[in-house]
Amino acid sequence: MGDDNEIRQLIRRESESFLAKALKEAEGTGHSYDFEREFAKTAKNRSFVVVAATLATIAALGAAALGVTRIIEGRAAAAPVDVAAFEALNLRDLLDTAKRNESEMEQARLELNRLDYDLRAGIESIDRDYQAAVQSIAARDYQAGEEARRLKEAAAAAAREKQALRSSYSPRIKAKQAQIDEIQGRMDQYDQRLTDQARRQQELLDNERRVFEVDKKRQAAFYEARIAELKAARAKDVAALQRQRDSLADSLTARYNPKFEDERSAALLAGWKEPEAPGPQLALPPYLAQAGLAEPGLGERLERSFQDYLYLSSKLRSVPYLNSVPPALSRMEAEARGAVALYSQALAAAGEGLRERDERIAELAARAEAAEKALASYGWAVGEYLRENREGGYLLDPRDPEDLSLALGPGLPAPEGSAGYVVRGDKAIARISFFTRGGETRARVTELVAGEALRPFDVILVEAQPGAAK
Repeated sequence: MGDDNEIRQLIRRESESFLAKALKEAEGTGHSYDFEREFAKTAKNRSFVVVAATLATIAALGAAALGVTRIIEGRAAAAPVDVAAFEALNLRDLLDTAKRNESEMEQARLELNRLDYDLRAGIESIDRDYQAAVQSIAARDYQAGEEARRLKEAAAAAAREKQALRSSYSPRIKAKQAQIDEIQGRMDQYDQRLTDQARRQQELLDNERRVFEVDKKRQAAFYEARIAELKAARAKDVAALQRQRDSLADSLTARYNPKFEDERSAALLAGWKEPEAPGPQLALPPYLAQAGLAEPGLGERLERSFQDYLYLSSKLRSVPYLNSVPPALSRMEAEARGAVALYSQALAAAGEGLRERDERIAELAARAEAAEKALASYGWAVGEYLRENREGGYLLDPRDPEDLSLALGPGLPAPEGSAGYVVRGDKAIARISFFTRGGETRARVTELVAGEALRPFDVILVEAQPGAAK
């Protein structure tokens, strides 16, 4: 392109120089006639003299123009033309074409190198991702078979990605190589068209070639430096992305896979192993529903709720968590199973105990009812006996001096804190104080005659209260 500009400038300079000389010589033969100026001066002159003068002037100008044209043509034909400057046009055209071909070749090779570099970079990225996947699989503590399967899947995925990447780049690389071959063919063709004139101008061509080589080396150095900068920047970016990915992975792992390091968690999880068989879960005792202590269908709802819990727990345990999460989930499920088993056993025992208690209560209630009937009979008999014998009352159970059981006559008042006597025959053998407990009048011994002992059916006399006679 630079040679084309030089050729155009050379032609323009020669043409301008030639035409300037001819014009200068033509101007030296006479003065030019400004038709517009003369016409402006005579614009108001409408005489035939003006018209004739005008026609004569036009004829003179035509003759002068013809004469000037003949002079220019003669001098142009006689003037020597230096064609040496144009002899190199063909050579320069060939040189320009050669330089253009070499520039295209250099650009095509740079693009081919870039494709090769991008392909290698893509394969290296896939290898890094594969290594990261291997490290992630190794860190998850899979079983040997599961780990081998996942490693095989990761290797197969990496191989597929590499094959897809090569398939993507292969047509472009082949097309670029074909372009290089086509440019090389053109370069060989133009090399064959070099003529003797090109060989005579070998020194000029060598100079041009050296300039081209210098430019090429400069461009190569520039692109190589640029490529090195891009490689360094890319390596830096890859390292930064790797660090960010590792940091993000560590952060996410710490957030969703924590390590429980408090004392209680450590005590619960350290060395803990899942039991081989969970504790038995007993059904809800039917007696609880029969006794009205549990709603109908409560046992089925509890069983369904526990099975739902176990289902969700199994889903969580199937996730490949890390650190303290897997043993914590396992321990939680085991603790839930144990708690449910203990609660079911406790409910079974409680149901059986309630059943036995209710049966005992029913038995005792029947006995109490019979006892109450018997006591009522005894009370009626004692009351009738007291009315018949006109006694105030009798001592029934004297075994506890602090809690004497009495039978007082109907209508005989013995208020809390009042006093009375225990009489045997005509002799008072003890002084007592009355109190009430559970609606029943009882007494305690306050004085006892020496040598005497209380006996059942000793007579009870109630000391008259002040104002009672009124």
